[in-house]
Amino acid sequence: MGEITTSTIPQWTYSHVRDRCAQTLLARLRKGYTYLTQRYLMTRDPQPYCNDCLVPLTVRHLLVECPSMIELRHRYLYRCRGRDSGVYYISKVLGPDCLAQGHDVFMFLGEAGLLPKL
Repeated sequence: MGEITTSTIPQWTYSHVRDRCAQTLLARLRKGYTYLTQRYLMTRDPQPYCNDCLVPLTVRHLLVECPSMIELRHRYLYRCRGRDSGVYYISKVLGPDCLAQGHDVFMFLGEAGLLPKL
């Protein structure tokens, strides 16, 4: 097994995210393991699929890929797009730049109705 060092993972210090629940959710989103996307592993239910796309439900799909959330993504996560292509990147969506400006990720998840399910 490899050893994770501080040189491979930058330190996550966000003083503006004071709420413990928000910090926990942010860590789960960054790891890709949330109750909504991984519950099937514990309950032996079938793997959840996106109702619109019919692909496996993942954090990446919810935040940057799902076409049914394009309007919400443009409204709340517009700062997280790539400069040239306009494509959304998971590293930018969950990175310090987007989180420092009013918790746009949390507002996106709240309006999408996903916040209580995560």
